[in-house]
Amino acid sequence: MANLKEVRVRIASIKSTRQITSAMKMVSASKLRKGQNAILNLRPYEEQLRNLLNNINKGLRQDEKNVLCTAQKTVTDVLVIVMTANKGLCGTFNSNLIKRAVEHLREQKEKGYNIKLWLVGKKGEDFFKKSNYVIEECFHDLIETVSVDDSFDFARKVMQQIENGTFQRVEVVYNKFVNAARFELLVEQILPMHLESSEEEDAEEDEKFGYILEPSKKEILDELVPKVIQTYIYRILLDSFTSEQGARMTAMHKATDNATELLKNLTITYNKVRQSSITNEIVEIVGGAEALNS
Repeated sequence: MANLKEVRVRIASIKSTRQITSAMKMVSASKLRKGQNAILNLRPYEEQLRNLLNNINKGLRQDEKNVLCTAQKTVTDVLVIVMTANKGLCGTFNSNLIKRAVEHLREQKEKGYNIKLWLVGKKGEDFFKKSNYVIEECFHDLIETVSVDDSFDFARKVMQQIENGTFQRVEVVYNKFVNAARFELLVEQILPMHLESSEEEDAEEDEKFGYILEPSKKEILDELVPKVIQTYIYRILLDSFTSEQGARMTAMHKATDNATELLKNLTITYNKVRQSSITNEIVEIVGGAEALNS
């Protein structure tokens, strides 16, 4: 059985650890609440923007469509954006995402595509820099504190890759926030966008749409598409950030509970060791007294 000093040291160490995990849990809960509110407010806006874009896109000829909305016939170069976290201590958040990303990259490579990576988060860079995949750029600050300006700047860089013809397709691997205890691992195509379209739209459809458009559908589409993509990427970054905070909060909650349970068991052990030590001292004192009397 361990001596009293060893047990006291372990108890002090676990108490210190419990304080850290409890503080991290509260910090993550605060960030989670802010991110969750932002997502709930953004999703209806994004959905309405996309519906508006779908309606405007109908009836345009193929040569009138925005290049960001037009699916390319030949795809050779694909950009994959992997969104991990900068830090650990968030359960399986990073490991499961990286595992899914590797599976997807392998599938794309088997199809003959040239794959390049943009990595959001240090954990992704730490893993993929040891692999054979080409890392083109890393964006660590982007996921630390998600802001509208930084997200829109990032979205503009993504759109330039399609407009310049550097890549014919852009995909993203990320965790979509569902609730504080659950997030969904997704692989989505960002560009070109998938929109409902038809070659011709009759007057009844125009009347059903209910809008008078000026100067023209094409010019409005060219103006609206970048805004939709910027909002979409901003929402994805928020989803990833909020999912990370939820995963970390859950992990720290479990760690705090485990530390509390371990402290309870160590306290019982400490009391047993202390009681045994006191009993031994009493026995020694009684034995010494009897030896003096004899």
